[in-house]
Amino acid sequence: MKTSFTAALGMALTGLLSGCALSGDNVDRPTSPAHEVAASLHCGLTAPGAVLVQSREDLKRLASLPGLGLDLDRLPTEDLEQQPLVVVAQGQKPTAGYSVSLKGAGLNGDRLLLAMAVSEPRADAMVAQVLTTPCVVVAVTAEGWQTLTVEGQGLPEITRQRSANTNNR
Repeated sequence: MKTSFTAALGMALTGLLSGCALSGDNVDRPTSPAHEVAASLHCGLTAPGAVLVQSREDLKRLASLPGLGLDLDRLPTEDLEQQPLVVVAQGQKPTAGYSVSLKGAGLNGDRLLLAMAVSEPRADAMVAQVLTTPCVVVAVTAEGWQTLTVEGQGLPEITRQRSANTNNR
């Protein structure tokens, strides 16, 4: 009796485990058109905005900005035509405790929308009195859009057009 119970339990567990293992293998999961690749509290970009980096020339212009606090060598820049980068800056802030991050992304027609989550310290929070320039770097798909829109509470709505020499794939 004990042997048949153990065998039945073993078969049931095997069936459950193999079902779990197979359940996600053939499922099409939606892929996001954007994901965060870096963030910094000291980007050096003193005004709120977005910088669209689609080429080595764009990257060189970004690197030439005075006071840039981003480590560009750590960013995925191998193929900017296939995976452009967007640097979203919150601008200069008077204390620590501010940040910006990617909340969501979506394609709508020929528009790529980046929804940003912007946070700031609570009014009663104890924070360091230091100037910060928070930003986030987002890698985006190169396919399906011509206009980039960045929005988030506390940010101005920002719109950028793709370069004329970049093909919409």
